[in-house]
Amino acid sequence: RCRGFESRPLRQKARDLPGLPFCSLGGMELPLPPLLPCRILRRANRFVVEADVGPLHLANTGRLTELLLPGTRGHYHPRPTAKTRGRLYLVEREGVLVGVDATLAGPLLERLLRAGRYGPLEALRREVGLRGERLDFWARVGGREAFFEAKNANRLEGALALFPDAPTSRGARHLRLLAALAREGYGAFAVWLVQHPLAEAFALDPADRALLEAAQAAREAGVVLEAYRVRPSLEALRLEAPLPWVWLTPPGGSGRPP
Repeated sequence: RCRGFESRPLRQKARDLPGLPFCSLGGMELPLPPLLPCRILRRANRFVVEADVGPLHLANTGRLTELLLPGTRGHYHPRPTAKTRGRLYLVEREGVLVGVDATLAGPLLERLLRAGRYGPLEALRREVGLRGERLDFWARVGGREAFFEAKNANRLEGALALFPDAPTSRGARHLRLLAALAREGYGAFAVWLVQHPLAEAFALDPADRALLEAAQAAREAGVVLEAYRVRPSLEALRLEAPLPWVWLTPPGGSGRPP
């Protein structure tokens, strides 16, 4: 049992739960604040981008090498602080808008939860501290308790969305925790929100072997792994189709795709 939660023994293990209910994503959007155009000059540090309008806050610790090239057109919300002129939300790449605010993955997943993607939503708690980690959501859906973690992705190679953009020990820890919860009988879900409209499939970068192995073990334990394409506009982030999942083999190694 998870201390601190209203919980009861589940009669079904997570791996035995029925398939997810059909949920149309038509019209499911996350509105954005009013945005203004800018030009990227350079990345100053992990959280600040220098632009022609001044320094902008970047809520993304990934490398974003191909997205933050000098001269790239961006879109920011003006909200001056002591250190920045506003917050960068979108950049333009290959003629499309790409979302760069990683903190919006959670609100996008909440849209899916409230739309009934995982069953009728009966209760929801955000930012759940559990066993030394923090997961995005605890929920009771369709009469069962479940834990959810949202991950942002916007790196693209060809039409394949890849995660992570930089090694993430935190991501592997989250997957191990979800696997432990699934083994205890809770629903467990890891959901990647890909803020790039040209993505046609999703994969974990096998260069991050620890993350890949944690994901493989999580899937075997009953954790549901999903990815969704998100289409940004200047007004909103629109949830589109679930993306096919591709298992890649680690370089120079023999991965064990599920």
